[in-house]
Amino acid sequence: MARDAVAEVRDRTEIVDLVSNYVQLKKTGRSFKGLCPFHQEKTPSFIVFPESGNFHCFGCGRGGDIFTFYMGVERVEFREALQELAKRAGIELVNAPSLPPEVDAHRNRLIELNELAAAYYANVLRNTATGSAGRDVLAQRGVSTEIAERFGLGFAPDGDALGRYLNQRDVDPSLAAEAGLLSERESGGYRDRFRNRLLFPIRTKEGRVVGFGGRALGDAIPKYLNSPQSVIFDKSTLLFGLDLAQDSIRRDDQVVIVEGYMDAIAAHQFGYANVVAAMGTAVTEQQIGLVKRSSRNIVLALDADAAGQGATVRSLEMLPGALDQELTPIGAERDANRPRAETMIIWQRRFKSQISIVRLPEGKDPDELIRRDPGSWSTVVASAQPFLDFYIDAALSAVGRADAPAKAAAVRRLIPLLEAAGDQVVQAHYAGIIARKLQLPESSVLRELRRSAVRTTAPRTSRVALPATATRSSNEDHLLALLLRHRAICQHVLPLVPLEILGDARNRELLRVLLDPEIPLTMAAEMIVAGLDDAVADHAEVLLERLEQTPPQYPGQIERDARRALIRLEKERFDYLMSQLQSSIAAAEETDDLEALSDLRQQLSALYERHRQFYPPPSPYFRDTRDGDRTQAASGR
Repeated sequence: MARDAVAEVRDRTEIVDLVSNYVQLKKTGRSFKGLCPFHQEKTPSFIVFPESGNFHCFGCGRGGDIFTFYMGVERVEFREALQELAKRAGIELVNAPSLPPEVDAHRNRLIELNELAAAYYANVLRNTATGSAGRDVLAQRGVSTEIAERFGLGFAPDGDALGRYLNQRDVDPSLAAEAGLLSERESGGYRDRFRNRLLFPIRTKEGRVVGFGGRALGDAIPKYLNSPQSVIFDKSTLLFGLDLAQDSIRRDDQVVIVEGYMDAIAAHQFGYANVVAAMGTAVTEQQIGLVKRSSRNIVLALDADAAGQGATVRSLEMLPGALDQELTPIGAERDANRPRAETMIIWQRRFKSQISIVRLPEGKDPDELIRRDPGSWSTVVASAQPFLDFYIDAALSAVGRADAPAKAAAVRRLIPLLEAAGDQVVQAHYAGIIARKLQLPESSVLRELRRSAVRTTAPRTSRVALPATATRSSNEDHLLALLLRHRAICQHVLPLVPLEILGDARNRELLRVLLDPEIPLTMAAEMIVAGLDDAVADHAEVLLERLEQTPPQYPGQIERDARRALIRLEKERFDYLMSQLQSSIAAAEETDDLEALSDLRQQLSALYERHRQFYPPPSPYFRDTRDGDRTQAASGR
């Protein structure tokens, strides 16, 4: 979800037009008034301020923006409000596309066919003589019956058994082919796509089966066959086992990404349930995005099947294409579309993630390592290196200390990575490491880094522009950031914050969550954010990022800061409503709208009474008119 999607929807939606669908409004000066839709009243006290895009009821105190209003009148959550208002404004939400009903129904039917096939294959594996070959393979690999059922493993018999099964249920073979279950014969008709293969259902994080990975029994080619890419299946956007791993990932605050199905299955069988599989592909940005909300600590533990110290894992597929052949993974072809090391650093910055690499013992994959010595896995994962450290070690391992041209080439190869890291302190740290490993003066590496920066006249295509972080956030945002990050410390401030005082609907949603008594006070802010809808979660992440830029405080200072922010916020709200009403009064006076003047002055007088704490202190030199004629004082005359 783009962070500016909420702002774009707000900018494109006229609040008067929106409210007019529910409330009969009458213009009063620069504002509009009507009967409040949130409580029963006979005299209008509901005011809409078109210039600021806000509303406020002086009777019940409800107020906010277009999202708050729509959520209130339609009784929906923020996500539904955002989607509906975006649809009305003609804005497409990237992560929440609104599919036409017929398209959504078609996708669901394809998924249902995959789930039907998964049930069929699982039954063949467990309960038929035909499935004995699959059961033998699982027994040889030490896969328990319980874990096989948990992952829904199945077996595809030779021949066209699935096609006949689907035909008995009147399934259109062309639809089954679109679902990736059948293949069209050149001579006409259809055949089973998967034959004589152990099958691994590939599920979404919600647990829906969208495809399969099939491992051949014997010497069949290819050894692994996946479902074809379709409207429901894209392997680069899925992680095997994520539906089973999510809770453990949040609990452990770490996700380990392995390469193969059996690697993930072995990990789960021996109690390491925070493991998922990239299914043999290079780890993609979409896959990182799937897990980044559950944990920022991402460990890659891909197969150590490449030669040399610099190629201990298959993750080297993500390194720059300019690397020497010694750093190329065995069996992995160059592909310009694969993410490069620079991209990985951008992921770390964009997702605020720590991506680390496990150095597996040479010749061992996670499946073999875990089954041979289950207790060693946690030690191996704990030894993971930060990506930059790992990459620098790999890139420099074959550089001769007496080979000056090789040293120069290595530095030039690493400079783009240092540039991508962005932070000058981080750049200096790694420049020092590179210099020591190559036995060079640190100044020479830093000089090359500066020269590269000067030579770069346009942004690199792999760079991603990060949103500028405001140096000072609003009192509202600052208060919510404090309550989110220090919920336990601010537990006595939380109930004092009225929802209606918050102008941003995302902050209201966040406050509702923070007030939930079912959520432990000790739960980390990141864990709370992981459970929010995308738009609110993106906003919450910005709040936490801004708070990180402020000086650290003691618990007592944090609570005082929160209380002061609340007072400032209430004062801001009072001043804002005063200025809006006074502007409307001035406009009404210019047009001699006596009825509007009377109504607005009553609202202003009521506002004075409700917020007496914000009066200026009495002057010792001038007569205080506030205890006199209230109407005259309210009108400013």
